[in-house]
Amino acid sequence: MGVEFRSIFLLFCVVALTVYGQLVIKARALAHAADGSAYLKAMLFDPGVLSGLAAAGLAAVAWILAIERLEVGFAYPFMALSFVFVPLGAKFMFTEPLPPLQILGMALIVIGISMSALAR
Repeated sequence: MGVEFRSIFLLFCVVALTVYGQLVIKARALAHAADGSAYLKAMLFDPGVLSGLAAAGLAAVAWILAIERLEVGFAYPFMALSFVFVPLGAKFMFTEPLPPLQILGMALIVIGISMSALAR
């Protein structure tokens, strides 16, 4: 099975939109943390949160289009890249810790995805 550029681009979009959604919602959650009882209302109407939710919807559409063209056994492992990029983004955006053992786990994810893709 030949993998075309458009299909790989769609996988990239799924991961990028997923990572964006997670990080923007975290950022907006931190911004509204002091709101107390008004927290949920503030989050529900926050443009950043809404953009994160929209990104999740767009990621779902991109996923549907990607698996139409790709074997799900090839495409699905790439979803694990969110477990690499979200912690990296959180490290730089929120100065969250990134312990060496977690970095090792992230490296193993990348190695696993690479091996899975090359095996096809």
